[in-house]
Amino acid sequence: MIRLAVFCAFAAMVVMAWTRNINWDEFYFLSHVHANLDGRLDRPLQTVFVHGFSWLAWLSGHEVDQIATARLAMMGFFVGTCIAVHRIAATLTDEASADIAILAFVTSGFAIAHGASFRADPMAAGLLMGAVALMMTTRMQLVQFLAAAILCAFALLVTVKSALYLPVFVGVLLWRWDDRAVVLRCLIAGLLALVIAGLLFMWHASTIIVAEGADARGNLSEAARVTLGGSGILPRWPEVSLWLMFSAGGMLLAGASLYVIENKRLRAIFILFALPLFSVVIYRNAFPYFFPFAVPPLMVAVALGAHYLRGTLLFKLALVLMLASGVIQSQRAFSEGNASQRATIDEVHRIFPEPVAYIDQNGMISSFERHGFFMSTWGIATYRAEGKPVFADLIIRNQPPLLLANRAELHAALRPETGDHRFLGLLPEDAAFLRKSYVHHAGVIWLAGQDVTLTDGVATTQLPFAGRYRIESAGPVSVAGRIVSSGDVLSLDGGKTKISGPDGAKVRLIWNADAGLSQTQLPETGLYAGFWRL
Repeated sequence: MIRLAVFCAFAAMVVMAWTRNINWDEFYFLSHVHANLDGRLDRPLQTVFVHGFSWLAWLSGHEVDQIATARLAMMGFFVGTCIAVHRIAATLTDEASADIAILAFVTSGFAIAHGASFRADPMAAGLLMGAVALMMTTRMQLVQFLAAAILCAFALLVTVKSALYLPVFVGVLLWRWDDRAVVLRCLIAGLLALVIAGLLFMWHASTIIVAEGADARGNLSEAARVTLGGSGILPRWPEVSLWLMFSAGGMLLAGASLYVIENKRLRAIFILFALPLFSVVIYRNAFPYFFPFAVPPLMVAVALGAHYLRGTLLFKLALVLMLASGVIQSQRAFSEGNASQRATIDEVHRIFPEPVAYIDQNGMISSFERHGFFMSTWGIATYRAEGKPVFADLIIRNQPPLLLANRAELHAALRPETGDHRFLGLLPEDAAFLRKSYVHHAGVIWLAGQDVTLTDGVATTQLPFAGRYRIESAGPVSVAGRIVSSGDVLSLDGGKTKISGPDGAKVRLIWNADAGLSQTQLPETGLYAGFWRL
């Protein structure tokens, strides 16, 4: 029954890979792959993974399909994590208790929804837990020794947050302490991992041109400053509380194991194994996807609790809570479809069959070249702290005909009438320039242009940059000295353009798309929405 439940969870995750709402940083992750293929990748830190995913671009021209396929690859890492946990737990207890540990992990908070998301976390968890399993359960002979070193090296290259697993490896050394030869081999494997990671990183960095301010040392220093201790105690308490609620079954058994275990060394090991999760006390980026990365080592304690408490009322209660959590999380995750995201990207590719420069939050059209800063909460806070408008120079220099208002701050800048004051927003100068530079097409899609109303039969518009613009009006008007009708296309300079016609007439100048502008109905908000929203 336990293995059937785990299998059902795996099957649900595979289906979700294709249907579930894609979070904004999964698109951002994919955008690095395309940037590397196009020679645009400009930062070396935590981008080594791009070399392993270049094949995504050849599978499909649609970003949603590419991410869905990548999620299946992440599913492999997730299953690898489960296998590693099971092997460690079975070594310490028995097969049945190890099965309970896997059920507890798969049904713990956010595991079903984010355990196989296209991010660094599933990869790092699978690699690190594989290394932990080798160090804890083998003699660390040559093959195991090299495999553990390579797994640790790749994990560190994928994400520097792999360093949060350091207490886990200390726990491994404590477990193997009586066999000093194995302890020594584990330590040497760790040193070899650092050497391998360093060499591979230098090779990767040599293949790209690093942008100003994007060097590894600066990025690493800034990341440490912001993510560790810079946001107070329990900066992600809402996520932590949700995780606790959905992980109650596993935590009952893990907590009970500390009372039933008499071996002080084993108790200390389990505490060390819990420290990656306890980093949520100060770690700013403990978003839902972080928990499937931090939780696996702790699941070994669940196995021990299950081993000692099997058949008791507490054990049965924990089992019911795990199963209920898995069902509820699956239902909520299935409810978050990606149809709107797919339709939005379909429309962008219809309008622009060939890549163009564009502005958005996170690189949603990953095969196009995005301009502007990465609009995470961290990015927005840094932008506002600097207090310098950026969009006027960016638009004039790069001439992006497309803008996706897929971030609340962008939507509020372009739709100030919404009155949404929950967000800090863009600087007033930037918001005003965007409104003068783009007009709404459909959903979050905005195109270069301007809407004008003729006062006393005349108006002067300031287009963001030169290009071919389509005229939309109720009747003939004069644009730059030429009489045009609605639907006509003019090549206009990027500057002041005089328009004349009937008094009060409304005229739109919008970037001309060769594919034509359809009347597609798409949502303007909620593109990244749902119970698991970050």
